[in-house]
Amino acid sequence: MSKIAVLIPVYNQPDDLLRTLDSVDRESADLDFVIVDDGSDPPVGIPDGRYRHPVHLLRLAQNRGCTVARNLGLQLILDGGYDYVALQDAGDTDIGERMALQAAYLDAHPEIAVVGAWAQYVDRAGQPLYVYQAPAGSQQIRTRMRYVSAFANPASMIRLTALRQVGLYDPAYPIASDYEIFFRLTRAFETDNLQQVLINKEDHPQSLSLGNRRRSLWYRLRAQRQYFSWASVHAWLGVGATLLLMLLPYRLVLGVKRWRGYAH
Repeated sequence: MSKIAVLIPVYNQPDDLLRTLDSVDRESADLDFVIVDDGSDPPVGIPDGRYRHPVHLLRLAQNRGCTVARNLGLQLILDGGYDYVALQDAGDTDIGERMALQAAYLDAHPEIAVVGAWAQYVDRAGQPLYVYQAPAGSQQIRTRMRYVSAFANPASMIRLTALRQVGLYDPAYPIASDYEIFFRLTRAFETDNLQQVLINKEDHPQSLSLGNRRRSLWYRLRAQRQYFSWASVHAWLGVGATLLLMLLPYRLVLGVKRWRGYAH
């Protein structure tokens, strides 16, 4: 049994999925792929014999959304005897030995439940947009969580013993379920981020739509309210920042990030 399960939900992105699998398969870490096809039409396929690492493909008969797909994959992973789950999205590509670096960090720090990394955001052509510089250390991470996710989701690895304690993704969050589950994990455990870029994260065109962005911000606000602390000034400021973002066009926000060259 491999130590790491790489969880990849996918919906109608066959070429993006293969690009991600090719990227991770080059790595030396002991891992399995767990792919959840969320009702793709036609169903995604994996070429026989293409990958060194084992591939487990689960299929949903119809599209149920990323939260349901992730939970289906996590159920298999939790039953499979793995130590860690690495989160990945179709279309994103690892840099270097991401899996080995994060697994080694968790091996050496048994108190850490989640380890993330910085992410280079790119457009569909692979051109850099900005770098998300995830904070280091539990205290800074808990502060950042009051505003935005302190983890780049597809650059994160979770210890499965910790996940068993906090539970799976909350189905009440069809969007931003990663933000909500990271809130639970950071409240219950110590966490960290490696201070280096370990993934190219693709910024999909559909994520630029105003409707999807406002819906995502609404669910972010919901999580901020769910875990609100009346005594924390950052809790108040985080809610205010989310409300402000709801009023600003995404292209303006992205333009600022590109101008600065990075995003905190």
